[in-house]
Amino acid sequence: MKDMTIDKMRETMNAMVHGLEKDVSRKLDLLVDDLLSEVKLFNLKNYELRELFRDSSSSSLSNGAAKDGKGAKLDRRKRSPSGKLPDKEFVARNSLLTDLFEVKHIKTIYHIFIVILIIMFLNTVVHDFVDRGSINLGFRPIVGGFGNFHISLLLWSCMQLLTLCVYPCFTAWAQIRRSLTKNDLRKTWDISALFAMVLYQCCFIVFVIKAVLWLDLPPAASVAVLMEMTRFTMKVHAFVRSNVPRALNASSGVKRSSEDKPTFTELVPAFSKFTYFLFAPTLVYRDEYPRTKRIRWFVVTRHVLEVIGVIFYISFIFERFLNPVFDHFGNDQISAGKFVLSMFSSVMPASLTFLCGFYCLLHAWMNASSELLRFADRMFYRDWWNASSFAEYIRSWNVVVHDWLYTYIYKDSVEHLFKNCKPLATILVFTVSAVFHEVILAFAFRFFYPVMFVQFEFMGLLLMFVTRNMSKDVGNILLWFMLCVGNGIQLSLYNMEYYARRNCPVSGDSLVDYMIPVSWSCNGISHNPNWTITGPWVMD
Repeated sequence: MKDMTIDKMRETMNAMVHGLEKDVSRKLDLLVDDLLSEVKLFNLKNYELRELFRDSSSSSLSNGAAKDGKGAKLDRRKRSPSGKLPDKEFVARNSLLTDLFEVKHIKTIYHIFIVILIIMFLNTVVHDFVDRGSINLGFRPIVGGFGNFHISLLLWSCMQLLTLCVYPCFTAWAQIRRSLTKNDLRKTWDISALFAMVLYQCCFIVFVIKAVLWLDLPPAASVAVLMEMTRFTMKVHAFVRSNVPRALNASSGVKRSSEDKPTFTELVPAFSKFTYFLFAPTLVYRDEYPRTKRIRWFVVTRHVLEVIGVIFYISFIFERFLNPVFDHFGNDQISAGKFVLSMFSSVMPASLTFLCGFYCLLHAWMNASSELLRFADRMFYRDWWNASSFAEYIRSWNVVVHDWLYTYIYKDSVEHLFKNCKPLATILVFTVSAVFHEVILAFAFRFFYPVMFVQFEFMGLLLMFVTRNMSKDVGNILLWFMLCVGNGIQLSLYNMEYYARRNCPVSGDSLVDYMIPVSWSCNGISHNPNWTITGPWVMD
């Protein structure tokens, strides 16, 4: 009896040990897999940081390429075997600032920048309290700019529903085309679908613009809605353009038997892939994207707080540094000297707004949405601050929009429209970008003042050629100078026109009233011929 008990205990112990061995082995396998994936990501990240500090990767990264440890190129865009332009390739990677902030020296600069912003804020608060006995926190631009937020959210929901309707329409086109056997019928059906697609895009844009004007949304809310309109338009084009070849290939060729007919997934992707693409922080469609394993809610919270903080700080900049300069435009005639001073006083606030807007939209907001959707490719920008040419800056500043322009405008133009004429394709890319930027600003502020269009279409193309062969130091200095001055001029001119129209309303609602700048005609700029220059070198 005693021996049987001992045998049972041995069997139980062996079973327990065997189970523990399996459990430990399984956990070790998972840990090794996680470790290998983390090492791969660390090697990629470490290489990119090392190359960035060596100041030798700007040319390779600007073309979307890196190198491995042996010097072989790792192209981020797949090259087609037929020799066509390479395609965008998605890779699991962090945003550049996310990796840079792991370097303690860069993190300290980030902390210093935050402290400087806090000191500027406290300095203004103390000055107001001591001088006026009241405190102005600069929240009025937020309250005025984002008014009727619930109406904007309702309009966004309508835009989302209209965009979702694209999927069943595209599915119906693909399935009906599959059932057609005659080439003439297929061609007629394809042309009709193309016409319907163009008509839908135009009607969608007109509907949103009409809604913004009819609801009289304030400027900041209008900008947000019109930017979402542009995003939805680009998403729809990307989805249709990427999946049309799939549907054509699946339904082309000789007449098939019922067993040979293509399946639904061969014609169109699943609806879940379409909905994920609508929310994913990318404008280039793929059926699958690299995904992270879990959502880090601490990262989401931190980026959301950064977005809120940057919005409040931009509001503070407008309230304290820009509104006092321009709020009198339209009330009294402005001398030429004050006009010049107003433009130059806008350079520093405009530069701060530019940097804050970049960090808010392209880093904090995009990383927060990526974390929520477990979207792993977070290269939303490259090291544009190190760019030595305008072409390099354009490729690095906003990678999300650049990838869409490259994939669906530039690449298609070179391969199909202009037949390898890259200069014409470049001009088309700048034109499309300039038109959409100008549409957003024109209907958000209710006037047509093509400062942005001129800067994109003419100054941008000019700088592409001027900065092409400059040395790195001279090109980088010139690029930063043009960015600061250009943003200052643009912000000052739009502020002048906005306040001039508010203080001196136009007479009617005709198209001419929207086209002619009020800041030039109603209490506009007067030329002062009696400018004098004084200084220690001037003798009495």
